[in-house]
Amino acid sequence: MGKQYIGISEYFATGEGVTYVIASGTEAQIRAFAGDYFSIGLAFYSFEDIKHALSQSEELTEDLVMNDTRLRAAYVLRTHLPSVVQFIKQIGFATFSYKCHYNLS
Repeated sequence: MGKQYIGISEYFATGEGVTYVIASGTEAQIRAFAGDYFSIGLAFYSFEDIKHALSQSEELTEDLVMNDTRLRAAYVLRTHLPSVVQFIKQIGFATFSYKCHYNLS
């Protein structure tokens, strides 16, 4: 099995809304879940990087994460999947996939 990552894509488009794709696994597994379109914007983080970013601050804010993509990924993960964050912090790597789309226009 290849190296395990957490992949995150944040897609924003006027009139189309917002789509988040968050998944774990190998790069190929994450890209397969995201699909061709959302794979373009995927960023991959090692499990160790995400775990470290999650432990850096319990109070990750928008201001803190704007210039650090690793912290931004931890912030998005904590916002959308708090139970996964708790699992990662307490037990370790987990396999998961999440896709959320909303349009407020």
